Amino acid sequence: MTRRMVVESDLASLSIPLKFLSFSDAYLDSASRLCTVLKRSPRKSNYARGSVVLYLTFHAIELFLKGAILERKPNENLGNHDIQGLSNRYNNLYRGKKYKFHAPFISSGNKADFSEVFSPKDIEQMKIYIKKSEKKNPLDQRHRYPGNREGQPWDGAVGFEPESCLVVIKKLKADIAQVANLIFPTNTVLRGTRGKAARRV
Repeated sequence: MTRRMVVESDLASLSIPLKFLSFSDAYLDSASRLCTVLKRSPRKSNYARGSVVLYLTFHAIELFLKGAILERKPNENLGNHDIQGLSNRYNNLYRGKKYKFHAPFISSGNKADFSEVFSPKDIEQMKIYIKKSEKKNPLDQRHRYPGNREGQPWDGAVGFEPESCLVVIKKLKADIAQVANLIFPTNTVLRGTRGKAARRV
């Protein structure tokens, strides 16, 4: 049996943004493969394994957004895991329908207007509550650990179902491949059309 060692120097020829894209693809591919196993073998499917699929998917999106931002703005400071903030920055840098893609964990950006229902004071209190809740239950940590920093269960209910999750991952993979080919026209990390990317999952 021949063994092949893979080493970090495999990435040496890639630009920093393409390294992010390569890691994004690896995380999303791993999410897809584990999700496929959980779909085919219900006895192996549990919340802990499902949470790993969700975390791999979350991190793949984060890495793709960072790579795309760095491709346009190489000196951008990206020392956080705020996927919503990264998405907002990406949308500011890449305007136009052809760069849009839907991803889980990211809101559409359509903020509800509660000014006709609540007083300004109540709205301010809601904002404070949301900020405290986000600090206590950071989205980038939710699927990495069984509880928050205080050892308490995460707020809210989250579930995992492999078949529907796999559909989301396949669509996300195809969308990222399509957008990546626009942002990184000379890339060798992801190649192909939507159909090819979807079949590769």
